[in-house]
Amino acid sequence: MTTFVRWLRIGRVRKLQFFGIVLVVASVAFMLDSFVHLDHMYKETGSWRLLWQREWGGGGALTGLAGDRLFQFLVIAVGWSSYLRLRMSELAHLRLRRSEVKYRSIINHAGEAIFLLDDAGRVQEWNKMAERLFRTPRRNALGRSFEDLDLGLQRERDLRIEQIFGDVRRTGRSLTYEVQHPGGNGIPSRSISLTVSAIRPDSGPAAESTGSFVVIARDITSEKQLESRMSETEKLAGIGQLAAGIAHQLNTPLGSILLSAQMLEDSSCDEDQADDVRRIIRQTEQCRGIIKGLLNFARPTGSERTRMSLVEAVNETVFLMEKNLKVAEVRIDIRGETDPWIHGNRNELDQVFFNLMANALDAMPRGGSITVVIANAEPGEIRVTFTDTGEGIPAAHHDSVFLPFYTTKDYGKGTGLGLSIVARIVHEHGGRIEMESTPGKGTTFHLWFPRAREGGARTALLDDED
Repeated sequence: MTTFVRWLRIGRVRKLQFFGIVLVVASVAFMLDSFVHLDHMYKETGSWRLLWQREWGGGGALTGLAGDRLFQFLVIAVGWSSYLRLRMSELAHLRLRRSEVKYRSIINHAGEAIFLLDDAGRVQEWNKMAERLFRTPRRNALGRSFEDLDLGLQRERDLRIEQIFGDVRRTGRSLTYEVQHPGGNGIPSRSISLTVSAIRPDSGPAAESTGSFVVIARDITSEKQLESRMSETEKLAGIGQLAAGIAHQLNTPLGSILLSAQMLEDSSCDEDQADDVRRIIRQTEQCRGIIKGLLNFARPTGSERTRMSLVEAVNETVFLMEKNLKVAEVRIDIRGETDPWIHGNRNELDQVFFNLMANALDAMPRGGSITVVIANAEPGEIRVTFTDTGEGIPAAHHDSVFLPFYTTKDYGKGTGLGLSIVARIVHEHGGRIEMESTPGKGTTFHLWFPRAREGGARTALLDDED
């Protein structure tokens, strides 16, 4: 009994081999017995002709064979065996088709591009996401070498498919490679991650004779941007710690400069000298305000706001930069077409216009003009349009100009904080900012602020989603 149970537990392949051996032995035994019987009948009749006439000529042998119950049982058994064999084959084929449909459905509904390569690098499978990611239909990819497909991937010269396969085999694990896709036809450049895994052939009889490789491709552009933003956040945290350290050291000498300038203003008799002294006082106050603003930028907090005029803020900034404008041969035109009162922080808005003018001066090394228009906009809003005739900003940089530490200036000429500070201050005042720029024709910044309402102050802190 124990031996029979063990026999039931052996694999199907072993059982088929056993039954094959039994059938071969039985067939050989049957053929030997039939040959001996035929030889005996030949000796009785003396010739093959008489033997044929006696056994088969009258049809008696066939009639007797057909009437034999053992033969009938064998015919029925063979018939049922053939039917069951065909039925099992059909069920196995149906299960195989269902399994293939399920496998293909899983592959096609995967969130990443998945494709299968054989040992020679030819594409054996290509899912829907691969079609969308690489813009190559499945029918055009199957059977072709991955190297021959025009997917537009930018790789290093030594990063060929043979080298990748060799590295995966040598390490015995999945390897991930990062490549660039240049985009085109309105699609921006993308970063793509390729994870290559080896599928080694099994030892079973149904296993493939050669190995294959499965490749999972994923668009990691947004992840790279998130990593960049996280890096920028870490830089901002470092700036906050640095600003906290230098604020105390700078405020003391700035306080001494401010006190000395105020004393000089009181003793000055010449009006021209008094104007210069007032510029020194105002610039010193601006430096102290910038230090405070830098601290607020690293750690945003609410700030006191009062009713103020945008025209006065712009004029004050022009007064501070008057000499810079003359040296750069830049003309400035200020048009106040409305009652420009808002509730805001004067020092922070001075930073806004100071940074915009400084950037405009950098964009006009051979001179030009700046136009500032303050006018009505939507009901309850004031719009400030700041236009220069500088070199302009390429379209590829439009989405990044307000990001911290993003700059198109040469190394040492800019930190990339100016416009990010401008955007933060505008948003904290409940406003918004947009930019239009054409290379060679200049740049325009549109700033919207809530109009001041009589009888109360308006304070609004909005998250900077840019």
